[in-house]
Amino acid sequence: MRLNEGKIGKQESVSLIAIAMVAATTYLLDSEKAYSKGNSTFISLVLSIVISAAAFMLVWYAMKRTGARDLNDLFDRCAGKAAGSVLSAMACMVFLLYAYRLTAKFCVVIHSSVFSFAQYESVAMWIIVPIAFAAISGFECIGRLAKILGVLLGVLMLFGFATMISSFDLTRLAPFPGSIEKTATDTVARSADSIAAFLGILCVAPAMQGIENVRKNGLLGAAIAAVFVFIIQFALGITFTYTDLADMTMPLYMLKMVVMRESYLFRLDQMNLFFYMITAVISAAFFLYATALMLTRRTEGEDVRPAVVSISALILAALRVDHRFVSGIIQRIVDFSYDYAYVIWAPFIIAAVIGIIRTMAKQKRRKADETRA
Repeated sequence: MRLNEGKIGKQESVSLIAIAMVAATTYLLDSEKAYSKGNSTFISLVLSIVISAAAFMLVWYAMKRTGARDLNDLFDRCAGKAAGSVLSAMACMVFLLYAYRLTAKFCVVIHSSVFSFAQYESVAMWIIVPIAFAAISGFECIGRLAKILGVLLGVLMLFGFATMISSFDLTRLAPFPGSIEKTATDTVARSADSIAAFLGILCVAPAMQGIENVRKNGLLGAAIAAVFVFIIQFALGITFTYTDLADMTMPLYMLKMVVMRESYLFRLDQMNLFFYMITAVISAAFFLYATALMLTRRTEGEDVRPAVVSISALILAALRVDHRFVSGIIQRIVDFSYDYAYVIWAPFIIAAVIGIIRTMAKQKRRKADETRA
């Protein structure tokens, strides 16, 4: 079999989960919507990770109670083969959506900021090939990439923020907290941005060497991601006003340019952009592999590579279509999933609850039978 799942340890697992959550939460934030009534993202995004962690624990508990080996197995045990196939397809759509959005985000930013004279399709190919190669190499390869580069990139990011202390001003957070209603809505909606990472580790649970390790490493990775998300969003809030942030496509990229503009380090802004792209590539490769693995297992295949190649080609085609037709169906799907992302959790939570109830009912009947006997 060539599922290329492998085995990874605690450091690889935690690094991968943290990178995937930070990337999905910060890079994919819609600035115009997030900062329309003030800036409280350093609160709402952190709370969204907490909410998603609670939902993850429910699904994880269902997996433990039912004895499921992976996500496909969990869906079958909770909802039956037919409904389980539907749930697997929905999970694949979640993975595919986040892999596509991360790739699309950096295609746009790299094309506009670095390779402005190159064709968009060439930039898209330049990004999608390493993502596909990492996914073909397997989950163990992706996990080790996260371990090797995750700590380094995290330290570089923190060092960069430390050099900007002189540019920070707490008064730029005003009005704080802005609209409380919007903060609450954003908190619930953005909780779905961590769903792909949490579902992904449940999908590859055997590679993480046991269901208990999935829980421990998942929660630890989420905690680290929450800390970094807070630091990033708080740094943005005390560097720019919320009206400035609302006009930025990628505020994190603009952050470093504030202090570098009058420095000989100014042209290093593009290097920072490539650092951010590395985390996006690792995250997208993880989501792409999870999609291919679920499809391969569901169709009882033995080789994950054809699925990776096919899905990569689909993402590349979608990038080109979305670039040519900005207001097309793909963009409308992305917009809908962003505004109503909290409903993504609903089918998986319902399935988990059903699975827990069914397992408890079976145990109760078994005890009753033993008592009669």
